[in-house]
Amino acid sequence: MNFKHRTKRPGFHLFLFCLFGGVFVVLSAQAYITAPVATLGGVVADSTYVTVFRVDKVSREKGIIVYTKVRDLKGKYPKDSIRHVFDLKNTPAHKGQGDVPIRPDAQDWKYALDWAEPGKTAILFTRQYEPFGDFGHTYINGCWYATMCPPRDWQLWYAIYADPKLLNQWHCGSPARLIPALEAMIAGRDAVVPVLVQGTKDDVRAGRATLQGLRVATTLRDFNLKRDCLTEPVNQAAIPALIKSLREANRDQKVQAARALGLVEAETKVVVAALADAVRNDPSGTVRMSAAEALWMIGPDAKLALPALEASLEDPRLALRKDVLTKLTEVRNKLK
Repeated sequence: MNFKHRTKRPGFHLFLFCLFGGVFVVLSAQAYITAPVATLGGVVADSTYVTVFRVDKVSREKGIIVYTKVRDLKGKYPKDSIRHVFDLKNTPAHKGQGDVPIRPDAQDWKYALDWAEPGKTAILFTRQYEPFGDFGHTYINGCWYATMCPPRDWQLWYAIYADPKLLNQWHCGSPARLIPALEAMIAGRDAVVPVLVQGTKDDVRAGRATLQGLRVATTLRDFNLKRDCLTEPVNQAAIPALIKSLREANRDQKVQAARALGLVEAETKVVVAALADAVRNDPSGTVRMSAAEALWMIGPDAKLALPALEASLEDPRLALRKDVLTKLTEVRNKLK
């Protein structure tokens, strides 16, 4: 690869290290759009804004989704309403500095427009590059697509490509399941997200993919599934066995089962009931914390577990476990 060409790309930084009188040039590949950063924590750290939007309108004929801002997670996004344009033939070329790929994708553009119904949630990660331009990544259910904003008004964005590998490295669950993880990372804590370990993007969208729980944090810039995976591979078919483990296995296996159940977006009522039972009755405070964290990952659908969380906070067996009570209180407050 031509070295001079690489250094012009946005997000690449040049570092000079001197060792024994010699000068060594090391290129740090921290690209945001041309070659996305390796981890979800990296994209959160690099984004100027992380924002929750909902679909307001969609024109499939014109290839336009109109989003309305719901809330800011990082920074204060400067507009309350934006447009994303999906154009297979007339996406404008990038006019700023840097090498920006324009690869319209007929399959994913159609998927995004078919997905878009008023009220659905999307998460936008956007970055202001000087002098390169304004760019972003958007997550909708089962699809990551990159965007650029030629007018630099933060309002009119063009989709430029989709990247299925981000389902393997960043997140592959629903946008609703992503929000608690983002909140934790932005607050400086670790979180767990589901990533695709077996199957295709179509399997993700159909709910038949095999997932794994991945530890994420803004300090984790390199993708290492072996180091950061927190669960065994799991899919919908594994739910009965996981619930059985949560009830009957040893402590460590129960923790693993709770984490895995927090990833699966199927049979939600059954899963929430099993996790609520663990929160209320398990003799191990560690298991109770893991079950509560899984409920937090599930999000609003886990509100059915609130009575169990309230009851557990009054359990005299936990009177000396301040760490457990803190976690249960935190999850209860988040779900209210």
